[in-house]
Amino acid sequence: MFPQKIFAEIMMDAIEIRSYKDEDFDKWNNFVSTAKNGTFLFRRDFMDYHKDRFDDFSLLIYNNSQLVAILPGHLKNNEFHSHQGLTYGGIIAKQDLRMTVFFDVVSEVLRFLSQKEIPFFYWKEIPYFYTQFPSDEWKYLMFITNAELYRRDLCSVVDLKRDYYTSKSVVRYVKSSEKSGIYYKKCDLWKEFWKEILEPELLLNHNTSPVHSLKEIMALKSKFENNIHLYGVFSDDKMLGGTVIFTDKNVAHAQYICVKTEYKDKKALNFLFHKLLSEEFINYDYFDFGISNEDNGRKLNKGLLFWKEGFGARGVSQDFYKISTHNYNLIEQMYV
Repeated sequence: MFPQKIFAEIMMDAIEIRSYKDEDFDKWNNFVSTAKNGTFLFRRDFMDYHKDRFDDFSLLIYNNSQLVAILPGHLKNNEFHSHQGLTYGGIIAKQDLRMTVFFDVVSEVLRFLSQKEIPFFYWKEIPYFYTQFPSDEWKYLMFITNAELYRRDLCSVVDLKRDYYTSKSVVRYVKSSEKSGIYYKKCDLWKEFWKEILEPELLLNHNTSPVHSLKEIMALKSKFENNIHLYGVFSDDKMLGGTVIFTDKNVAHAQYICVKTEYKDKKALNFLFHKLLSEEFINYDYFDFGISNEDNGRKLNKGLLFWKEGFGARGVSQDFYKISTHNYNLIEQMYV
């Protein structure tokens, strides 16, 4: 038998879904700051830097008139996507949201999309180390709704709370770099790094460009000074390479990593990341090197994976699901 109070709460749930509007800016951001799985990437002042590229369809979800969840997303070819301009996504929930209410939220979101004749919802996982509380109830619903796992990436993550292994070759390169006078520092040489190192090296080696333009990353840096950082590695005051680090709460993430081709033999990046892990972020819980995947997770850069592993990184998967929105009724039918 259900305790009467809990049964009453279940019966009283009334889910309401509203489309995001500009006047919701502060309400949205305030919710992100206290959510159990929110990071600064979900703030509107971060998301909106590239709003001209996406048909925004973000949602706010209320339960009994209280905001309990938000859903960053957009439409593409009349299908709903967890925001493709962000590394991760899905539903962002308040800390004390009951799992049964969360299940109702997902069911009603799917119903809402289905009624608008949007047939599919592409859900992008937030890796567990970015969440403040266990948040895997969504994954159970992927099973219940017969969602299709269409992509799986592999993140390389160092658990800084444990005694992680650093390879002998990394230690050897670090000692060699120190003897040769190589050093690192946090800096504001964004233009030099972007225009003289990152852009030309990406074009030369991968025939691509950074996700962010120099103008965009500078604008984001001005808004998120405590979250976006540039670390350079130098020799005789000359920048050899560097990395852009995004930090949020207890996690540091390497957004960009690059060194000039002519300095790769100096193993300057080995020195830089060893110092970042052992000095700059020693009090963090996790350091995320990001993925080494291509072709929607079907291909893996073996050399890059091996390099990250040399710093003690281990594998954490990130899943991507395609959900048929008309399967919302399967959630309603799952209880005994």
